[in-house]
Parts: sequence; structure tokens; C-alpha cells
Amino acid sequence: MKTPLLTEEHFAQQIQEVRQKLDAMRTSGTFARTPGEKLYFELYQKPEAKGWVAISHGFTESTVKYSEVIWYFVQEGWNVAICDHRGHGKSFRQVQPSWLTHVDRFDDYSDDFACFIKNVIEPRLNGLPLYLIGHSMGGAIAAHVVERFPELPVKKLVLCSPMIAPVTGGIPKGVVTAICRSMILVGRGKACNFAQHGFDGKDDFGTDWCCATSKARHAWYLEIQRSHEEYQNAAATYTWLKESILQTKKVLNRKNTAKVQIPVLLLQAGKDTMVENDREDELVDRLPNARKVTFPEARHEIFRCTDPEVERFMDSILNFLEL
Repeated sequence: MKTPLLTEEHFAQQIQEVRQKLDAMRTSGTFARTPGEKLYFELYQKPEAKGWVAISHGFTESTVKYSEVIWYFVQEGWNVAICDHRGHGKSFRQVQPSWLTHVDRFDDYSDDFACFIKNVIEPRLNGLPLYLIGHSMGGAIAAHVVERFPELPVKKLVLCSPMIAPVTGGIPKGVVTAICRSMILVGRGKACNFAQHGFDGKDDFGTDWCCATSKARHAWYLEIQRSHEEYQNAAATYTWLKESILQTKKVLNRKNTAKVQIPVLLLQAGKDTMVENDREDELVDRLPNARKVTFPEARHEIFRCTDPEVERFMDSILNFLEL
């Protein structure tokens, strides 16, 4: 990567300057796959761009969290498109309080993102290639998109710690699914699941719940969350939890993986406590044209780890896109 890295030592000042520059070039708007269900998006464009990068963010995340990553892509000559998934950020919500994350069907996420590509990004391609990047839940969404909509003009796929299968804290997934189904039957499908709680603003850096190894990167976004209610997603409903578990069979289905003929890069965090790495390996093995890069010391959010890991993370993606 030719762009200077935002360093942990000076991150707070550097990311503030970057945000100001991104604000000046950002185009934002909304789109709706279903009337009344508006989804927020942002576009970052440069003259003579190499192509488009569409980013699918993870569970409880937002467009803002990807400011550093967006900056690198733009500086390296790429246009960027990103949206807040339903129930996140500035997009519409089906439940309250706002820290609670819900989806009726996991397919709603991929249906939304396919709509985003078709109606917002594709009309702006002007002959440029489109590449799709997804992290965690957003990685599962991205995988579903290319499996379910092979006609979309996506040329390459990057999966960062994708949620092929979420970790369920040692409780068998069959048991968790049964609990979720029971709660849905008694009308509590949109209630907070038994293992999580609302946003409390506490700093969990260094705990098993923290997905970052860079204190500076972690602290920056936590402060944004504390002062902006729309970014305080912290927990999932019973329906979301059930859907996140059941989607594993769909994304790993051999008939579905066989449809993905484009090149795929999977970036795996060696110390991931949020998703199951062996199911990521299974996906790589089943895809016709996929390879894996491992970050042994990284936690779930590789893009919010230490400087060397972030730089290698970006180099891995940029080199893959330009092959």
C-alpha cells in the first residue's frame, strides 16, 4: 500500500483529519427494496478510479466504523460504496430499543445488498469493475449475494473473518436454535436473546468480547458510539440468532458454492472468538476458486488490530484486487 498508514500512536488526530476529508467527498442517500424500509448508503468517488469496492459491514457495525478502510481504498484509487444494513446505523429499524439488532430472514440482508448493487452501484459503474468485500456478518451476506445472484457484475469477492458460523459460547447450536424457536413461538422473537444485553458504553478492550487488538482504533469508535445512539447496536433478537445459525447450511451448500466462479480471498483471524474458523476453511475448500490468508495474532476485526496487521490486511486485499 502506497498510502501512509494511520498509526496507533497518532490515530485519534489522524482519523479526525481523515473523516473531514471523507466528509468533503462523500455522497449519501437512501434506497428502499421494500416501500418504507429506507437503507442509508455512502459513495466515495475519485476521477480516473480503477474500479468500485462495495463494503458489507458486520453485526452491530456501521458505515462510520469503516472510515479508515474507506480512506485507504480511496487513496489507492478505488471508488467505494457502503450501506448500513437494516437495523444498523442510519437505516430503518424493525425493533426498539435502537441497540437491539433484528432481521426476520437472513435472506433479507442479501436481498437488500443485491438491490443496493443493482440500483445504486451498477448505474454508476461506467465500465469499471466491481469488487465485493464483507466482514463477519457482512461476509456471510456477501457470500450469499454471490451465491444467490450470480448475474450481478461482481468480479471478485473478499471475505474478512466471515460469519460462516457464529460462535455460540460452547452451547450446541441445536440447543440454541431450539431455545430461539421456543421464544419465537411465545411471541418473543423480537426480544433480546438470553446471552446479550444493551449498550452500556463500557470499555471492554482486552476482554473476550473485544474484537480489536488496537486500543487506539477501539477507543475511537467507542467514543463515537457513546455520543451517537444510532451506532449503539449491541445485541441480537432471538430471531436474528436463529437466522444467523441456520444460514450456515445455505452458504455451505455445495450447489450454492458451485455457483461462485469468481476469485475469492478469505482473510482469517487466528485468535477469532466470534466465528468458527473451521467453517471458514470448509467454505474455502468448497469454492471453485478461493484461497486463504491467515493473521495468526489477529482477533475478529483484523482491520482494527495493530498497525502491522492492518497494513498487511490492506496489502492482501489490494494485491488481490489488482491481480
